[in-house]
Amino acid sequence: MREENVTTDEDMAEAKAICNEIGGAVLTILGEKQAFTLESLITTLKRLKATDYNYGEERTKAAERALFILGTFL
Repeated sequence: MREENVTTDEDMAEAKAICNEIGGAVLTILGEKQAFTLESLITTLKRLKATDYNYGEERTKAAERALFILGTFL
């Protein structure tokens, strides 16, 4: 019998991609010596997402989900 709350490989890959986007934004903030706040994290993610560089569908979706998740804490 399969439990309903079993995490799939796809779920884990999505969670990892979201963590990578947030982690990249954290490193950008720290590298630029900005104040680290929730707002600066969201602003940095939006700025990175708005660039013309094509990161691919998976990273774009991960960035959108990361922004949604972080936005719930405002």
